[in-house]
Amino acid sequence: MLKAVLFDMDGLIFDTERVYKQSWQYAAQQQNLHLSDEFYQQFIGVQDADCERKLLEYFADDIDMPRYVQQRDQHFHRQRNQGIALKTGFSELFNHIKQRGLMTAIVTSSQRKEVEFNFASTAYLAQFDIIITAEDVPRGKPHPDCYLLACQRLNIPPNQSLVLEDSNQGIRAALAAGCQAVMIPDLAPLEADLVNQIEVYDCLKQVISRLD
Repeated sequence: MLKAVLFDMDGLIFDTERVYKQSWQYAAQQQNLHLSDEFYQQFIGVQDADCERKLLEYFADDIDMPRYVQQRDQHFHRQRNQGIALKTGFSELFNHIKQRGLMTAIVTSSQRKEVEFNFASTAYLAQFDIIITAEDVPRGKPHPDCYLLACQRLNIPPNQSLVLEDSNQGIRAALAAGCQAVMIPDLAPLEADLVNQIEVYDCLKQVISRLD
């Protein structure tokens, strides 16, 4: 019996992943480094600290990481301050979930301040039962820690929760936790080894049919 729906945030609720990508690539260009689209795929849905470690391994002594982080964040915040849109179908799906009496959670690799900023112009944040952010777990996605913690705080077994994700790393975290999961792809398609394990939808509104 389904009791809760657990939402990722970036690329799922808000159209932020493209802005993140632009900022990561912009900061690399400022140091005459090339961060390819292909290499960036492994950053989607992953905490910044883990991505930065990958960059250090990849570029080694060629990258000035403090400078990189500063320029990346400045670029991202300039872009984000122009406004980030809700993804298509979120409002309809969220209202349907509430009508069904299901619990809800945000489970994101972003920090709490980013969650609060993104939701500042909406009334949705206060309606979530719990919020799990990067500060709450020692290991980020694709490790299952965040989804296990969400289920623990909601006092339900993982198999009674449905995770909604846009990234392969997020899907891996959900499955490793024992949750049900569906993917609404954003920048990256579902990877081949996951095809037979989950359902895929084009937009959040289509998930309503999964709940009925």
